[in-house]
Amino acid sequence: MSSPQTWTRDGAYWQFVHADLRGWNFAGAQLQYANFQGARLQRATFRGADIRGASFDGANLTQADFTKVLAQGTRFQYALLQGAFFRQALLVSAHLEQASVAASDFTGANLEWAWVEGVNFQEAIVSCALFLNVRGLTSEARHLIEGRGGFTGVRPMILGRELYEQSMPAGTDTAAWGRA
Repeated sequence: MSSPQTWTRDGAYWQFVHADLRGWNFAGAQLQYANFQGARLQRATFRGADIRGASFDGANLTQADFTKVLAQGTRFQYALLQGAFFRQALLVSAHLEQASVAASDFTGANLEWAWVEGVNFQEAIVSCALFLNVRGLTSEARHLIEGRGGFTGVRPMILGRELYEQSMPAGTDTAAWGRA
């Protein structure tokens, strides 16, 4: 087992494939597109880190702390995430297919547009978590999440132009919008 250490460099695009990083502290680190495939990261801390686009496919992240991470598009396919913390994490468009999330805490996390095929949320904490437009969410998982205080559903994606193409209700005074 490696001794716990603190990562102090910019790790964007770094390769940590199959590395033994158990207990390491990556809090606040810049790790965009880093590759942690198959790494051993039990009890590692990523609090507040930027891990957008990083890959943790097949990694062991048991009891890892991802509180308040920026993880848009991050891959956790087939990862072991038992007891991991994802409180208030931004997991938009993240890939969690076939990940093991037993006893993981997703309180307040945003999983909009995430992929969750094969994920069992039976033992996960999902209070106030957003699961909007999630791909692969079964009806059973949807009921379970909603029953535990999470939010599921579908809403249209707004790219910007759609806001202006909709007609305004009669009597709307748009001239006043530019005045302070």
